[in-house]
Amino acid sequence: MISMRKIIFPLGLALLLVMVQAVSYAATVKEPLVDKTPQEIIKDYIKAIGGEEKISSIKTIVLVMEAEIQGMKIEIDTNRDMEGMRLMQQMVVDGNVIQKTVVKDNEGYMSAMGQVKSLSADELETLKTNIYAFPELYYEEMGFTVNKGENATIKGEDAYTIMVTNSAGLESTEYFSVATGLKLKMVADVAGDVEFDDYQEVEGIMFPMKVTISNPMLPVPMETHVVSIQVNEPLDNSLFE
Repeated sequence: MISMRKIIFPLGLALLLVMVQAVSYAATVKEPLVDKTPQEIIKDYIKAIGGEEKISSIKTIVLVMEAEIQGMKIEIDTNRDMEGMRLMQQMVVDGNVIQKTVVKDNEGYMSAMGQVKSLSADELETLKTNIYAFPELYYEEMGFTVNKGENATIKGEDAYTIMVTNSAGLESTEYFSVATGLKLKMVADVAGDVEFDDYQEVEGIMFPMKVTISNPMLPVPMETHVVSIQVNEPLDNSLFE
């Protein structure tokens, strides 16, 4: 059995990269469908989840998710403050905080199991990006590069592929449904394989209510389920201490 101490730090980083696979699905290369640029694919995604105006109006999000790992039920609370560029996420087991991550004032730390770890420059740059509820809208503004990949099949669904490189040089591959425009999957070194399912509307915005993470540091893929989402609620400053 892998100790919780060994998996808490990488798990925390992985969870911060998702808004919110019981099996890891391979991406099968297919012939091109309708030819679209990466910018058009992202534009279709933004439209599918609620539109640029709606997404731009998001100032804060409080997201509560639940998961189970090694028989333990975990609550994951994430507070995003887009105006103040602040982020707090904590994992709670039996009422006790076992991991907490804070980003504010261009600094950040992660604490777990009595240890405190300052975030590296690359980690901080990545997590600052994910302060945004939907960072795809801000890729160009943040200096990200996006390139088109070969079309793929994800769980039997045709998908467009884009490769994203952030300003720190970290890369990810993202898959978007040809039929709906919604994001189906992301693959990144930090997060591992992340699949997005069961999109539902909250405050006029489509959120994935089920997110599954498959990461080498996890003993088994972990399913997370959204318990609640609050949009544009005031956030107490004490959350970010």
